[in-house]
Order: sequence, then C-alpha cells, then structure tokens
Amino acid sequence: MSRFGFKLMGEIRSGRELVDQAKLAEDEGFEFVSISDHFHPWLPEQSHSPLTWTVLGAIASGTTTLDLATGVTCPIVRYHPAIVAQAAATVASMTDRRFTLALGAGERLNEHVTGAPFPAVDRRHEMLGEAIDVIRRLLTGEWTTMRGDAFTVEDARIFERPVQPIDIVLAVSGPASLDLAAAKQVDGIMSNEPRAELVDGWERRQGSRGATWAEVPFAWGPDADDALRIAHERFRFGNLGWKVMSELPNPVNFDAACKAVRPEDVGGAIPYGPDPKAFIDAVESYRSAGFENISILPVTDDIKGTVDFWNREVRPALD
Repeated sequence: MSRFGFKLMGEIRSGRELVDQAKLAEDEGFEFVSISDHFHPWLPEQSHSPLTWTVLGAIASGTTTLDLATGVTCPIVRYHPAIVAQAAATVASMTDRRFTLALGAGERLNEHVTGAPFPAVDRRHEMLGEAIDVIRRLLTGEWTTMRGDAFTVEDARIFERPVQPIDIVLAVSGPASLDLAAAKQVDGIMSNEPRAELVDGWERRQGSRGATWAEVPFAWGPDADDALRIAHERFRFGNLGWKVMSELPNPVNFDAACKAVRPEDVGGAIPYGPDPKAFIDAVESYRSAGFENISILPVTDDIKGTVDFWNREVRPALD
C-alpha cells in the first residue's frame, strides 16, 4: 500500500520555510517528510541551501506525527560517516517516530567544498559501502574502532541514541548500486526515476517492495504558462542526466550547461499547471513501477495551493 509524503527541497527554500512546510504537511495528512542534503543549490535562481541537520532537528521537535527521512545524504566526502551517524542518531532520538537515513554517492556540486578529491563513481561506491559499515557499527552504541581503506574511526561511541532503529536506505540508479544495496543489506532503496527494473531488481536481491522510496516534482499553478516558466527556472538542471549532474562543481556551471534546455523540455518531464491528470499520471508511473513511499515536491511558491490541489484533485484519484 502506498504511503504519501512531502519532499522538502532546501535548494529552493529557507530553513524557516522548510520547517513551516513540514508542519503544514503534518496538518494536511502527509505521512512523512523527506529532505535534500546539499551545500549548494543546483542553480543560481534557487538561492538557498540551509544545513539539513539543523532543519531536521527543528522539524523533529516541532511536529508530532510525521516520519522523517533524508533524501539523500552523501556520507563520504563532505561528511565523515561518523558525523552522519551521530547526526542521524540525534535527530531520531528527538522523536519516537521512524527515521530513515537515505544515503547516496553524492555530487561534486556539494562534496568538493572541503577541497578533498571527488573520485570516480566506482571509487565513490567503494567509499559508500565502507561508510555504511561505519554508520551501522556506530548506531549499535558500542565503542568502535575501524580502520578501513577510506575511513578511520578511533575509539568512538554514540551516546545519544534513539529507541527505534534507524532504517538505512540507498539511492540506486542501476545494477551496480542495487548490488551494493544488497551486499550491505540496507533496509530499502530510493530513486527519482519511475523504473520498474529498479524495484524488481531490489526484490530479486531479497529486498522488500514496501521499502522503496521516490519523489515526484509538482509544478502546480492556476496558469499553465506561468507554472511551466517556474518549473524551467528551477528544475531545468534535471534534464542534463545523472552523468552530468553528478560532476559539475557549482550552480554557475549548471546554469551554463542548461542553456539549451527549453521550457517544453522541462514540461515533458515534470507535471505543471492546473490539470490534475498530468499529476495523477506522474504519481501513478511510480506506483506502477512498484514504489510505495512516494513524496510530492512542490516547485512553485504557492505551497498551500499545491497541498489543497493534492488533497482535492490528486490524492482521491489514487485510491
């Protein structure tokens, strides 16, 4: 059975706005919120990027029913995995609700800021696998010393620990990341593409279909042309494809790379305007692919209008 959540996109909202949106999501019946974890926004027009863990702490203390999730955190360059483990444990301990730590191999956009090398994807996956081992060991609450190929943890213990276990979910895009998810026995997978082969591949590797996560951008607005303009302004980076998106270092580089992306190109990938059918179809594409935890991501600034549209026009059609 599908669970529906609300995606908090820090690249286009301030920390205060994100907390307010989480409270609205709770009031309007969403079951969970997930939040991006960036140092930079994708594009200059997005203009925000607060520290995700500060925002999550405020949401944990300011809401009472929402499950919380990252979507996603990279624990291998900008962060040491020991710090990610402590941050996740602290947030989870601030609530008796479920906390899901979704992890991924990251983008140069965020990870290059410390000056550490951003390696090739095969090396990133190796580091990610080791980071998962570090995080899982520390979340046991035991004294931990680990000296791996990428990370060292020396005589460390997390004292602030939640009552409920933290679920670890891995962002996946193909067989290699699915193999890593299976090898590390993570609790679930996350994707931003409605590809049935990802869910099927996860299930073949003994994963649960109930632990599959996805998100759907919603560029809702009463005027279709204006909604498309905003979608193009804020989401044109998505049309570049992941091989490009993971490698560019700064918002200005994304702006330059997106010069040839037209509004109609974005409109072919993101539902926009007032017609509920496009939004229903977008959500159903993920459900048909087998994803069961699906969040909507408001692109335009009328958040209340988007939520009302969801509750009135879209959500009832999904039953």
